[in-house]
Order: sequence, then C-alpha cells, then structure tokens
Amino acid sequence: IMAYAARVSYSLPALPLLLPRSSTSLLHTSILSSKNPRAACVSSQYNIPQKRFITLLCAEASEQPGKSYAKRSRIKRPTSQRKRQFSTKSTTSILERPEVIFSNNHLLVVNKPPGWKSQPGDGGGKSNSKAQFGGGSDPKCLLSHLKSHSLGGGSLNDFLMPTHRLDQPCTGVLIFAKNGKAASRVQVAWSKRKVKKCYWVVVEGGSDDRGRKGEKIDGLELLRSRSMRLNGSGNNGWAVAHRLSALLKSAGGKGRNFRGGRPNNNAGGSVVAKPLPPNLSSDEMMDSNNGRVCHIEWEHLLSLPAKSPSSSTRHLLSVTTDTGAKHQVRALLALAGGAPISGDLRYGNNRNSQFFDNPSGYCQGKVDRPLPDGSVALHARSVFLPTVSLGGMEFLKDEPFVASIPRRWREFFGICEEDVRRLL
Repeated sequence: IMAYAARVSYSLPALPLLLPRSSTSLLHTSILSSKNPRAACVSSQYNIPQKRFITLLCAEASEQPGKSYAKRSRIKRPTSQRKRQFSTKSTTSILERPEVIFSNNHLLVVNKPPGWKSQPGDGGGKSNSKAQFGGGSDPKCLLSHLKSHSLGGGSLNDFLMPTHRLDQPCTGVLIFAKNGKAASRVQVAWSKRKVKKCYWVVVEGGSDDRGRKGEKIDGLELLRSRSMRLNGSGNNGWAVAHRLSALLKSAGGKGRNFRGGRPNNNAGGSVVAKPLPPNLSSDEMMDSNNGRVCHIEWEHLLSLPAKSPSSSTRHLLSVTTDTGAKHQVRALLALAGGAPISGDLRYGNNRNSQFFDNPSGYCQGKVDRPLPDGSVALHARSVFLPTVSLGGMEFLKDEPFVASIPRRWREFFGICEEDVRRLL
C-alpha cells in the first residue's frame, strides 16, 4: 500500500475527481497513520490538504480497472461544465413542433404532437392558479410554448386559455381561446354537451380461446358483443355504428373529481370501467351510484395487417363522444370492450381487467410494449363547435376543425394521411 501511494503521488493531477462513496477504511487508516513524507511533500506542492490528498490515494488504490461505480461522491463539477451538460439535453428539441391548424383573434387551434402537456400541471404534481393560467416553466407545457412564440391574443399576444385537454401521450386537435368571450362561449358549449369530438384510435384485437374452425376472426368480436348496434349507418355513411356503455369511476389515489370536474391535488390517476349490458334501458343507466355512466360510439374504419403471424390484428376505429370524462375512450375500449389502444400500457396491460362474464370465449386484446416514441395511438381527429357564435366564424356551424394523423403512424401501422382521407 505504501509503495502504491508513493508511486501514484507523482501523477497527482491525473487522479480521478469522481470518487467512490465507500472508500476502504482500512486503507485510509494505514496511510494516515504512516505519515508518508512523500504524501506530505506532494500535498504541500499542489496546495492540497494532506488528509484530502490521502483520500484521493485511497480512492485510486481501491478502484478496479474496467469497473464503473454506481454511487459517486457528490463533488460538484465546475459551473461551465454543468451548463454544457444541461444544454445538450433540451426537452423541447426532442418534442415535435405543434402544427397550427387555425388562428384568428378569437381562437388558436393546433395539432398537438405526443409528449406535450396541454397545460401546466397535467400528468401529475400540484396545480395552482399560476400554473393554471400558463405561468409555469415546464419545458413540456404546450400552453407555455405557444405563449412564448406570441401566438396568443391581447396587446402582448400572450393571452391563451385552454378550452379542453388531451392526455400527454395522445395527439390531435387542441383549441385555445384568445380572449375571454371566446373562452366563455366554448366552455358553455362543453358544459351543455354541444361539442362533438371525434377520435381515431388504433386498437389491439383479441384472439379466439376455443379455436373455432371455419369462422372468420378479426379480433373485435368481444367489443361487438359488449356494444349495441345502432340503426342506420355511422358518421362516415358506410360504416356500422355501435355504442359501448360502462360505469366509470376513479380508481383512487391520483385522479379528478368526476362530479365537479375540478382537479384535486393528484392529477393523472387511472379510472375503472365496468361494462354495462348493451340492451340496458336509459332509465336503468341513470342509476349511477357506483360511478358515472359514459358512452362512446365507435365505427370500424380499417383493418391493419399484423407485423408477424403470432401478433394480433390491429384496427383503426372512429370513436365519438359528447362528454369529457377523464380517460373515457381509453378505459372503455380496454376495460369494457376488450380492445385496448396500441401503446396504452396503463389500461391495455391490466391483468385484473379480465371479464367476469365472458361466455363467448373470445380473449381481449392486450398491449405488451409501448410504441417506439412512447405515445398512445389515440388521435383527436376533429372537434365540432356548431353552437358557438363568434364574429367572422360562421363556418363553425358546418365545418369541424380537423387534424392530420401523426406522421409516425406510417412507421408504426403502415398508414398515412393520404390513405385515410379516402375513408371520408
């Protein structure tokens, strides 16, 4: 040990700056008690306390070549190095820039890419009044990003108020108000359920437990058995529309108040969906003591080929709803319909969501892994505001705001915007 200490003292400037937290106490004691004259000489030459110098020797002697230490001593790097380190990991440089669909002096409509939070405080953490009105500094906050680019209203182009929200891993139409009048009128339309929102989702189909022969299986049999077929065609004119109903309630812990819609201290929690029989009457559905009765209407648009023979078939569905319950589409499709959305590990990988009454023998779909970009294949395709009256925006009575599907869906599912436009 003494020979090693004397040898490495000649190369003191090359000693490591990051030291193991757990240095060998026996080695430290041996060198300290020896009062090595070489250590005293070199420590005084470099103006380093002898005890500090001996600690460096202990760290150098105890470190083994080729091994990395999980725990390092908390020696702070120079400020210039820390700044360079943080600047190379900018969050906004990784996120895709939002596309502006429409903008005037009343509304700003954007196509939200995955990874952006609709407003400060989304996805967890405590919410406060400053964050609610866009005063936060979260680099993933879309509201703050749009304000920093002067896309808002008012004399300083910084007034933006979100009229609804999208989950952080989801994409699609997001509407912001640029003045108080626009915000009030859009919020009134939401409260009266006069806003029609259409989602396009890619779901994972299930399989057949009984292995029936000669029967065509597409993986949506369980979803169809839990849904009620509606009379006539769907919104697209040729697809058959179905309605799926369930009781939705908070799973406890993180979540929102279903009754008042006011966020509590823990936003971002999961919900539980209990499927309701398709032939249940409207009066029976009004009994919501065990949760909130929610409905979605869905249509099958396109079957997507499986990537491998062992994988399940994926399907592109159009889903509409007139309510804004938390995680309504994600929870109903996965927990009540057995067709989870691709990439949705929160609800699609829930082993406790097996149906207690499933005489059909069909398995529900499941999500084994996330999508490469961490997104969920739920896209807010359009938002329709037919009852909102704003100056110079008479087209709202007839035309919805439409957002193109994510570009990476071509890579994930083999479809692009040019393909799906033919379905309209």
